Amino acid sequence: MQPDVSVLIVNYNGQRFLDVLLDSLAHAFVRHSSEIVVVDNASSDGSAAWLRTRADLRLVEPGWNTGFTGGCNLAARVARGRVLLLLNNDMVLNGALDELVDAALEPGVGAVGGRLQYGDGRLQYSIGLAHTPSRIALSWLGLECWPRAPALLRKVQTDPSVYDTAQADVDWVSGACLATRSDVWHALQGFDDRLFMYCEDVDYGRRVRRQGLAVQYRPTPGVTHFEAGGQAWVGSSALLRTARSYFIIVSSSHGGSAARLLSAALSLLFALRAGAFALLGCLAAAPRRALQFDKACGFARAAGSMTRACLTGVVPKLP
Repeated sequence: MQPDVSVLIVNYNGQRFLDVLLDSLAHAFVRHSSEIVVVDNASSDGSAAWLRTRADLRLVEPGWNTGFTGGCNLAARVARGRVLLLLNNDMVLNGALDELVDAALEPGVGAVGGRLQYGDGRLQYSIGLAHTPSRIALSWLGLECWPRAPALLRKVQTDPSVYDTAQADVDWVSGACLATRSDVWHALQGFDDRLFMYCEDVDYGRRVRRQGLAVQYRPTPGVTHFEAGGQAWVGSSALLRTARSYFIIVSSSHGGSAARLLSAALSLLFALRAGAFALLGCLAAAPRRALQFDKACGFARAAGSMTRACLTGVVPKLP
């Protein structure tokens, strides 16, 4: 019998979170039948062996790291539900998610996101604005706290009260908790595998809206998202992958010339940030010095990657 919803989880070295997530999924749906599909991306922490012992899920093991996008696509190929619910592996549900499934099944709706919070209870901004080339570049000016800065942001974060009410028409919602009908997903051929991770939800929201379908947000009981943690620095690999995703989505939506111009702007902005963090490293006390220099190196690498993308028009390599 076809389940109403397939929960898709991509795991990479997330064993410390999986038990809590799977236990919370036992109470995730009151009115809907469900199944769980987990893709393990060649974890080295014993996740795959532990997952093989679970009778409450279907495990897919590709044998290599397919990234978040590739993992979701693999899970969706074997999923049977009318609705696909994507969840990160470092989460715990704070209540039932039937509302997301109901919303995804409504006519004219293509994707729905839910409320996210960090482990300390802070709101995680999960509603996004269209990633135009200018918005991407301006968002790196460091003016996130300016109260009237919609042109400078990629996420709706100037008014947290927005997350207390349903939003019927947004540009994109976070892929960390995203519900979409399986027929919509397959018609759009899922996520763009080239993205590996970061901005795949932005691209999916854009393509959903191009089909005349709505992207919506619902203030569900909430999902706690642990590992993201809201940290200011996620490391150079994450920055390089994000910049690479910018190049791909702008190439797809605005053309190669726009992507190369964006790369030039990001190269300059990243170089300026690298210099600023290097200076801060020189001035910082020992406990923070290494962090500032790590940021400087990360932004310098990203500046170089964007410079090469601007000059060649070729998608940057994965770090």
